[in-house]
Amino acid sequence: MKLNRYLTEAKKVTLPANIKSKINRKIINLTTPKNKTRYFNKIPLKDMFDILDSFGIVALQEDNTEWNGLLLGTEATVDFDIADKSSKDERGMYVPYTNASLRFQWYKMESGKYEITAYIG
Repeated sequence: MKLNRYLTEAKKVTLPANIKSKINRKIINLTTPKNKTRYFNKIPLKDMFDILDSFGIVALQEDNTEWNGLLLGTEATVDFDIADKSSKDERGMYVPYTNASLRFQWYKMESGKYEITAYIG
């Protein structure tokens, strides 16, 4: 019974709306500066994660550790859970935000360049 109560009382961590807006403005500036679509030679995941990092946020894998991997293919959509970097515990796990994630979508055009859509939702 005690364990069940512990699980239901898990701390809910939320990302404030004003921070979401600031991050989304930086993402828009990366992908569509001055309202003009920018095309990339490679999937700009590092650039995207650098934006998160500037706000003290990290993208997560399914086990709530820092994301480490590759994105492949001509098109896909990926949702990354995100967390405050300060929430990292001794096992290397983070507490994800309950109200925010990074949606990241790419499409490789015939020219070989990528069109990116991304936002914190």
